[in-house]
Amino acid sequence: MPEHGPELKPGRCAQDTVAELAALQERINELEQNNNDLQLLLDTTVEHGDELSANLEEERQDLAAMLEVATEHADVVEDALHQSAEAALRKSERQLRLIVEATPTPVLISRLEDDRVAYGNSMLETLLGMPGSELMKCRSEEFFQDPKVRRHMLDLLLENAAVDRQEACLRRPDGSLVWVEVSLRLLDFNDEPSVLYGLHDITHLRALNTASSRFVPKEYLGFLQKESITEIELGDYVAGEMTVMFSDLRGFTSVSEMMTPEENFAFINSYLSRVSPIIRQNRGFIIKYLGDGIHAIFPDHADHALQAGIEKLQEVNDYNDYLRAQNRQPIAIGVGLNTGYMMVGMVGEDDRMQGDAFSDDVNLTSRIEGLTKFYGTSLIISEATYLRLADPERYDIRFLDTVQVLGRTQALKLYEVFDADALELRTHKRESQPLYAEALELYYAQEFDRAQSKLFDILQRNPRDKPAWHHLVNATKLADTGAPDGWTGVTIMETK
Repeated sequence: MPEHGPELKPGRCAQDTVAELAALQERINELEQNNNDLQLLLDTTVEHGDELSANLEEERQDLAAMLEVATEHADVVEDALHQSAEAALRKSERQLRLIVEATPTPVLISRLEDDRVAYGNSMLETLLGMPGSELMKCRSEEFFQDPKVRRHMLDLLLENAAVDRQEACLRRPDGSLVWVEVSLRLLDFNDEPSVLYGLHDITHLRALNTASSRFVPKEYLGFLQKESITEIELGDYVAGEMTVMFSDLRGFTSVSEMMTPEENFAFINSYLSRVSPIIRQNRGFIIKYLGDGIHAIFPDHADHALQAGIEKLQEVNDYNDYLRAQNRQPIAIGVGLNTGYMMVGMVGEDDRMQGDAFSDDVNLTSRIEGLTKFYGTSLIISEATYLRLADPERYDIRFLDTVQVLGRTQALKLYEVFDADALELRTHKRESQPLYAEALELYYAQEFDRAQSKLFDILQRNPRDKPAWHHLVNATKLADTGAPDGWTGVTIMETK
């Protein structure tokens, strides 16, 4: 090799070598162009052409030799880099195994191509109750109670490159179930694209949450913007306009007297287990049970509360069919709804707290529910609730009365909702609604004789219309005595 050629040092990096190769190739191309130019010069400068051509040819050969040596050196560098990468990968996989084995949570690695288990640490063996030799014979999908859950998580992983804290249920070889929180990552393991599953056993936590949700429903936690019951603190509350519901069993005291304590609890729980889910299904939540009564809140729409009230009454109708078949006494309930501003939150003391709702509108709702007994109807709503219904025409509603409840100076308008009445009674109320409205208009206009006549016509067709009876009695009295001075038609309640 000529003395003026550059020396190639083994320590130079692959990038420098490639750059050097490119420079040498460019130099050879220049020499070839110079040789072409030289042929033109030889025609006119013969005495100098031989010497110049020889010098250029010698330089071209030197550079070609250098290129050959550099190319051989690049192959050596590439082999060295590949060997170094393989060693680093093997070291990385050994380190990964050590890390995974030392991890205090179960870890599973499966091949992406066929889902075969490639590795599982000792914590995974304990979680699933099977030795590593048996794990290696399985596909990860086999551990999931619902394989669709695993496939869904894998789709998310391929789309987002990571999946965190997804709940899944795994099935052990003995058939027992274990709930886990799963996180997934993509990685190369044993030179193959693989999936790493990080598992966290939440079976016990899930059982605790399920148990605690019986006392503080998850809907209530969400309403208070809490993720766990452990975050609840005394004084947490949310304020705003909501619809509140009170419902109560009619005449339960007389019924319970004929039962043993065990029969009382069984009866109450049977009733509550039928009507309570209806509140949740209509986006409400139960604040508390009041013996045989229910206090519930509907934070979003008045329609949710009204629909829940109707469905509760319909469920009671079905329950009564069951009771009659058992030769047992049927039951009746009253439901009152009101919409207004209230505060809903946690009350009590540090060692004993519960949810509750406060406001004058909450207290008023309890009074409205009590009026269902007075008027002989099942479901009463306030004007505030009526005005917030998306479409009142969807329901069977008629004006009931203007009432001043005990403890309030302001009268309120009340409406009867009879969607859940027996078919015959509901049909009668629908058909007589125009006549009923005329009778009440005459009543409030102090034309009591005419009101009395129309109400009497209504009751001749159906004597079970109790609100019509109420107004007929009042119209008859006032027709005899006349309205007192200052009479406004408001019914003043002197008791709760």
